[in-house]
Amino acid sequence: MAPRVRRVLLDGVRGRDWATPVVLAATLFVLVAAVARIASTEPLSSTDESAHVDYALRVWHGQLPVLMDGVRFRPGFGHHPPVQWVAQHPPLYYVLLAPLVGPLVDGGHPVQAVVAARVVNALVVAGIVPAAAWAASRCFPGARRLPATVAVVSAFTAVLVVQAGVVYNDSLAALLGALACGVAGAALRSGLTPRLLVGGALVTAAGMTTRLSFALWLVAVAVAFLLARTVRLGRLRGVWARVVVALVPVAAAAAASGWFWVRNTIVAGSFSGRPKPWPGWVPRAHFTDGEVATKPSFWKQLFALYRGALDLRDPVPWTLLLVPLLLVAVAAVVLVVRRATDRRGERAVRSAEAWPRALVVAMLVTVVVLFVLVEIRYMAGGGAPINRYTLAVWVPIAIAVAAGLGASRRAAVVLVPAWTLLALVPIWSLLHFAGATLVPHSRTLVLGATVLAGVLTAATIVLFVLGELDGLRRRRQDDTTAAPTTAVPTAPAPTATPDGDQPIASDSTAR
Repeated sequence: MAPRVRRVLLDGVRGRDWATPVVLAATLFVLVAAVARIASTEPLSSTDESAHVDYALRVWHGQLPVLMDGVRFRPGFGHHPPVQWVAQHPPLYYVLLAPLVGPLVDGGHPVQAVVAARVVNALVVAGIVPAAAWAASRCFPGARRLPATVAVVSAFTAVLVVQAGVVYNDSLAALLGALACGVAGAALRSGLTPRLLVGGALVTAAGMTTRLSFALWLVAVAVAFLLARTVRLGRLRGVWARVVVALVPVAAAAAASGWFWVRNTIVAGSFSGRPKPWPGWVPRAHFTDGEVATKPSFWKQLFALYRGALDLRDPVPWTLLLVPLLLVAVAAVVLVVRRATDRRGERAVRSAEAWPRALVVAMLVTVVVLFVLVEIRYMAGGGAPINRYTLAVWVPIAIAVAAGLGASRRAAVVLVPAWTLLALVPIWSLLHFAGATLVPHSRTLVLGATVLAGVLTAATIVLFVLGELDGLRRRRQDDTTAAPTTAVPTAPAPTATPDGDQPIASDSTAR
């Protein structure tokens, strides 16, 4: 393969390992699969979708919905909730949809309005794929093939395809959560720059103006800024600089969304605005936290990420999720054992990156644990564990699955393609080739999109395998070059920056 072609196909745009053709092919797959899903399902096929579209229409008319006002968008098809039970969500997602939904509904085209909103939502979901790849590259900058694997894992996850074909604000929250994860990882691994500080403020402000569950990532970003590898803020240095930058994302989020949470308290009676009982409401059973945590159904429903339209008892979804997680657990144990038996000099070389890497791993694990605890409390209070909620912490899960599949680079050449092909089973179950009766040319759209999705699947697999084989070739070359060297290098001691700010560890993340 010519060097220029290899650089473009395998190394990414300008050497960015998250901007490779593999990531592009995976992103396009999600878009095409979303088209097939949109054309497969009737508009407003769920009551939740009806409520979300109604919210966008209210925003177009300069209003914010209220729970007991009900849903005003009743076009004569689909399902409609008895109350406006998504009124507790902030309005950013609906502001994006309103310029399309409003004019189409007002012009007498309700079906086209729903389809247009779904297309915008599909673009948002497709953005999760490169965002997750970028986040992986920021969290683990030395793992050059991890972003491509994360992109493949994300694109071929059935719940993302489901989410891409409906109008739910979980989509934007998941995208912003992926970006927040990357911002936090970059701060911990490479240090905090003014550019990253501004980016973190914008992402957290947008996230808290989309969905309350983003608060998990707001906390993660604030803590990451506090513990960033290095911090420079004008003339301010040391601990006070860290405190100030940690408060910036919190202040940005409060400035952007604080007014809405105050409104929730006034209108709905609580900060979260969780729906209250209404006439005809049938309450769900309440449980203790311990009862929820020991219910198999809680875990099966919350983490049914690869279910598609398959039965919960089908082994395919759980094979796709649990086998990679088992592999990453085994790889972690092997890594710990190897590190424990390393020579002291080799440990010293690696120690420069050990602390920042440990902070990133701790952040990812903590966010997932906190998410599970929140969902336990939610179900204990009468809520339902829905798999799309888990997209709030998608990047940590995607990194874990990708790390399991890629724990052995030689095995990854076979494992990732095999996993990808198996992941098509639940995605295939989501498609209805008869099409949706209300969507024009739906049968043709489903068939054409399915064929194109197959082509993109093949392209994704081929590009991924080429990248892995090239990586193995490079490793063999590096091993051959380094073989005559026997001296053990020593790690440079961390040094203070010229302005006196002491980094957590010496900066060695440049590639």
